[in-house]
Amino acid sequence: MSLLKNLLAVFTVPVLIISCDKNIPYTTEFFSDKLSDDSEGPQLSIIPVGKGVAGEEYTTSIGYLGPQRSIKNNTAFAITRAEVTFAQYDKFANATNRTLPDDRGWGRGDMPVINVSWMDATAYAKWLTEQTNQYYRLPSETEWEYAARAGTKTVYWWGEEYVQSKEHCDRDIGDCTAGTEAAQPWISGRYNANPYGLYDVSSNVAEWVLDCDDEKTRSNDTTPVKTGDCEYRIVKGGSYSSRAHNTRLSARHGFSVDDKSPSLGFRLVREIH
Repeated sequence: MSLLKNLLAVFTVPVLIISCDKNIPYTTEFFSDKLSDDSEGPQLSIIPVGKGVAGEEYTTSIGYLGPQRSIKNNTAFAITRAEVTFAQYDKFANATNRTLPDDRGWGRGDMPVINVSWMDATAYAKWLTEQTNQYYRLPSETEWEYAARAGTKTVYWWGEEYVQSKEHCDRDIGDCTAGTEAAQPWISGRYNANPYGLYDVSSNVAEWVLDCDDEKTRSNDTTPVKTGDCEYRIVKGGSYSSRAHNTRLSARHGFSVDDKSPSLGFRLVREIH
């Protein structure tokens, strides 16, 4: 029986996941929940149970990205296919009388929302939960990495090596896909989605996750780290401003919960019961 029985706006796309040196067929399921005004919420992809890796034995200018460890996802969950957009966030902000985040003149609508803090992101998740009667929240670091790797154990979901214009453009390298050489975000979907149907996991904008910033502790399952300095939270994924080596799926940064940045947004998990 489908996980999505009784859910609205369901469609499926067959994809082939390459995992653990063998081909494992997996059919991706996408859906969206209805808001209280009968409009559609963000489109979601179901992420299956399974095993994967998180972290990497690698050090960049932003610090050590390890240790690499095996992780296990025991419960299927859904995650937004793209980063939350200005249109989605602005609807929440207008409904709750919040100040609209600055788009720096780059445009709103389907552009990923930027200049939002961890507190803003969690407030939006709470509002979406109230609107849909389904539980939305930020992903944990390991949930994020598990979904971003899409059944693979490589540095990127397509392999071990950075590929210019596969999902990101490093302007120092050049030969960018037309339009991506600009130092700003772009509408999601410019590049191909990963095998789980997620866009921009190594680029566009970096993304808030639940975990507290703890230099010593890492999770071995999909639960978030709740120790360390919880006034700082982890940010995952590269952004339009990242150099190639900082777009690795293991990349991680710590930011204050009140920090806002033109290269930082978020996507959400929707729990499935």
